[in-house]
Amino acid sequence: MRNSHRENGLSEKIIRHYDENAQPLTRQYESLSAKDVLGPAVALLPSEPSFVLDVGAGSGRDAAWLASQGHTVTAVEPARGMRELAIRNHGHNRLRWVDDRLPNLSLTDRPVRGYDFILVSAVWMHLT
Repeated sequence: MRNSHRENGLSEKIIRHYDENAQPLTRQYESLSAKDVLGPAVALLPSEPSFVLDVGAGSGRDAAWLASQGHTVTAVEPARGMRELAIRNHGHNRLRWVDDRLPNLSLTDRPVRGYDFILVSAVWMHLT
């Protein structure tokens, strides 16, 4: 059973908002390129194919771009509506989707050696 929203910092109300507005939010997010949104963080990415974790992956824009760069990406998204659209829009063999949430990410498998890069973008404002 999942922790209560007080324990995990992410309320069901917030997740429901993303579920109910998945289509317009996806259109909005996808109108910008991942490379432009990530900006200076692109320089921090490993140059070799690596294990990447995208927490709060939303529309999948960034996760798909990271996978297209050769990285093996685990995309975590708790909002079912967002996740389903992302899977439909961004099928990639280096991209795996997980229904999980902070702070524990208890349903997210970790590579034996850990993740080489963790992206947490547009998530912090939702945490207590």
